[in-house]
Amino acid sequence: MQNKSNPIKSEFQKLGEIPVNVHWIQTKDNAEIAVSHIEQKNHQGKSLPIILLHGTYSMRNFWISPKGIGLGSYLANNGFDIWIPELRGHGLSPKGNNFSSITAEQQIRFDIPAIQNFVYQQTKVPVTWICHSFGGVYLLASLSCKWLDQKPIRGILTFGSQISKGEGFLKIPPLAWLCIGILKMLGNFPAPFFGMGPEVEAGGAMIEVIQWKKFQGKWVNSEGISYWEGLKQIQIPVCCFAAAADKNDPPEGCEILYNHIGSKYKTFTILGEKTGFSKDYDHIGMIVSKESQTEIWPLIAKQIETLD
Repeated sequence: MQNKSNPIKSEFQKLGEIPVNVHWIQTKDNAEIAVSHIEQKNHQGKSLPIILLHGTYSMRNFWISPKGIGLGSYLANNGFDIWIPELRGHGLSPKGNNFSSITAEQQIRFDIPAIQNFVYQQTKVPVTWICHSFGGVYLLASLSCKWLDQKPIRGILTFGSQISKGEGFLKIPPLAWLCIGILKMLGNFPAPFFGMGPEVEAGGAMIEVIQWKKFQGKWVNSEGISYWEGLKQIQIPVCCFAAAADKNDPPEGCEILYNHIGSKYKTFTILGEKTGFSKDYDHIGMIVSKESQTEIWPLIAKQIETLD
């Protein structure tokens, strides 16, 4: 029987000048997840393992481009041990024959714990999660339901993660029904066609999100348990960042999620001119932009160091 802590297979790749080892691991429900590992450049014994988790319509390229540019390589060059997973059906993780039926809960319940277990087994050092957009929503939901163990986590940084605001059209029942009908017909949401990201998203996952965000929708799991309720038992350090000019996941929504987190060790920062930054960042630009390279990336590295 496959040991879930060991990869099914591994492959060496090179992104620009950055060497990357890709490992495929298996979740408890037998999905395959790709996890790319960038070893720290200045290796001096064990360093802090960082897991970079993408959001919807996204994949590994968000954190490190094919040319080796990105927050992932920046942090690796600064001595951190970088692990970049791709949730089921994204990037190098196989889509399989059942792609359209992939749900958000499967990613929350099975993928995220499998990723953390694998990295922790490899490093034996508490991990730090850095999550963008719905990656942060999924991670916090996994903690809320205690599917993800807090003990091996050193801290969490979320960027543009929220569930309350945006997509106002989903509050109009006929439009929500129409979206669900189209998703069932297509089997996926073609985000690249609309310029929303490089990855199509599984229809099942998108329908689940609509059920959360629609008029009188509730952020609950398949058993009817509220994800909101469990957030208060999160006790590890959580640093929430919101981009001032983010229209997709606005600061107001990010702050609502932040306020539900029970940790005494939490911070909320808006990345914009009013808070001392060079510009009002948007949803993507807070991580992927020339300005973020000089202003946000060093802030992230410093924040990781000060989580203890």
